[in-house]
Amino acid sequence: MGKEHFHLTLIFLVLRGYVTDSVSTLSHIPLTMTAEVGQMVELTCHYIYEVEVVSSYGWYKQGVGEAPKAIDISSCSGADCKFVSKKGNIKNVLILEIRNVHPNDSGSYYCANIYSYAPLQKAATLLVGDSSTNKTAMLIFVPQGEGNSRETVPLVCLVSGLSSNRIVIFWNISGQVTEGSSDPGTLEEDGTYSITSQIMVSMDMWSNGAVCTCIVQLGSPNKNWTKSVLFPKTAETRTGWCIQMINVVRMAVAIPVLLLIPIFIWIHHSGRTEEWARKSQNE
Repeated sequence: MGKEHFHLTLIFLVLRGYVTDSVSTLSHIPLTMTAEVGQMVELTCHYIYEVEVVSSYGWYKQGVGEAPKAIDISSCSGADCKFVSKKGNIKNVLILEIRNVHPNDSGSYYCANIYSYAPLQKAATLLVGDSSTNKTAMLIFVPQGEGNSRETVPLVCLVSGLSSNRIVIFWNISGQVTEGSSDPGTLEEDGTYSITSQIMVSMDMWSNGAVCTCIVQLGSPNKNWTKSVLFPKTAETRTGWCIQMINVVRMAVAIPVLLLIPIFIWIHHSGRTEEWARKSQNE
């Protein structure tokens, strides 16, 4: 198998319709990359300072729901090493080469200067292998009712039927890409995983028709699942129609009542007039 290098590119989406489901060939968002088992990848870390001595920097891997753990690089040298750290073409870039990748290599990778207190710098999230199955499905849950008093609207993307929890879920809200908040996944009775991701969208954006797309990277290069939702205008129209009908009914009831009031007053006044006339005659 030939060695291949994978570089990160910005994702561009074409969003259509009210709800869309697809398995598409999209580029990767920054900080996320995928690879097939057995390939070689390079993870690029843009450090905050110039990289001078490579051995002064360490690499860390963070699995799903785990704390970052140091990668042992210094104890190995030569062609048989799985991990190789090296300088990039730019003075503040450090590169981690991972050879013969396997699913267990999936995770988030960071770099840091081991002799300073500078925080970890994220390089990328790596996904190896395809986590989809014939049971994999996506759903987006949107809030019911009008909820006009809300300042934000919660959207939840559910991905089920996965062979592992090593996936990446992110959102595109009318062109603005964000990761949202994902859980580590739940192992179901059938042995598959279910993972949810939640994002809060401002009520103003939601009610003005923002297209909200959940995008799932399952591990296979250039393969993404997407689903989009937007504010249900039909529901808004139906609600407005109901309110208008209620107002019409109210008016239909109110107008006869208003017309009957003068009649009741006239009848009452006529009755009093006749009563006074009879009293006058008796006197």
